[in-house]
Amino acid sequence: MDKKMYSSHFSLSARIFAALLAGIFLVPAAHAQPDGRRPVENRFLLIFDTSADMKKRVPAEQKTLDSLFLTSFIEQLQSGDSIGVWTFDKDLRTDQFPLQYWLPSEAATIAADINSFVEKQHYANDTSFGSLQPWLNEVVTNSERLTVLIFFDGETAVSGTPYDDKINQILPQRLAEQKKARQPFVIVLRAQLGQYIGCTLDFPPTPLSFPDFPPLPPPPAPPAPTNQPPPAPPKRVVMQSIIMINTNSEAKLPPAPPAPKLEMTNSPLPVALTNPVPETNAVSAPEIISTAETNLAAETNAVFAPEKIPAAEINASALPPEDSGLGGGGALAIGVVLLVAAGGLTVFILRRSRKSGQASLITRSMRKK
Repeated sequence: MDKKMYSSHFSLSARIFAALLAGIFLVPAAHAQPDGRRPVENRFLLIFDTSADMKKRVPAEQKTLDSLFLTSFIEQLQSGDSIGVWTFDKDLRTDQFPLQYWLPSEAATIAADINSFVEKQHYANDTSFGSLQPWLNEVVTNSERLTVLIFFDGETAVSGTPYDDKINQILPQRLAEQKKARQPFVIVLRAQLGQYIGCTLDFPPTPLSFPDFPPLPPPPAPPAPTNQPPPAPPKRVVMQSIIMINTNSEAKLPPAPPAPKLEMTNSPLPVALTNPVPETNAVSAPEIISTAETNLAAETNAVFAPEKIPAAEINASALPPEDSGLGGGGALAIGVVLLVAAGGLTVFILRRSRKSGQASLITRSMRKK
């Protein structure tokens, strides 16, 4: 085995050993989550310039990769983060290396596969950022969180990023130094929610620096639960009904209990007679209004027209009123006594008149003689 092959084999073994160390010592760091942050999709994209001038810088490039994987990209990689690999010169190639998902237990395998891929590239042509940036900007737009590392030779001006002017001012100042040391330039871009949020230009073998992500906005409030029972209906207040007694809008309270009803009729007052007086003895009387009717009219403010009252009513009205101090039974007894006395008197008078108008039987017989 010649010296050149031995050196290449030793370099590959050293890189694999470094990757194994990353898997052993950095497992706790890979599980750490940023404090106060909700779980987000972190994507990493490694872009390698394969222009002719980069061929001399591949060994330094591989050492930088070993250092990154050894530190989990300076504790930026978390379990489950995706890692994509692109290459470009005058053209862009995005499908030559399969997408990787970071697992601390797979750290050595991922590091060895990417280093091997970089070493086997065909380095030719010039660098053209014009072929890279349209696709890169599309990935930025569609990523929640994205970290991009671009390894390039610094011979061509950068274009397509919000930081082009500042980067292109610094490149000429460090170009000779990096070229002499056969070291690449590395641009670290970060984007969040579709927008670029920071950039650094690094000069290996100095360790790379990563811009900090700003805090993510709080997650939207969960929708209000729909399975809760509906709120209880308000208590009903029962109000007393209002009775409308007229057609107008005047409202009145319910009427008070009615007073004893006094019926006004034209029928004669009920008088119980045991010996009714013959009609021949009825005495006509002038038309009068009963006292009961007059008092009721005064109370109700109503005017009643005088009516003819039968003689029976007159005789009844002549009886003592109820408020004379005699009860109903006493007045009735007095009336009966008076009627009986009047009847007896009448019989007596009739008999006396008959005796005076006729002679006795002896007198009549003496007259005939």
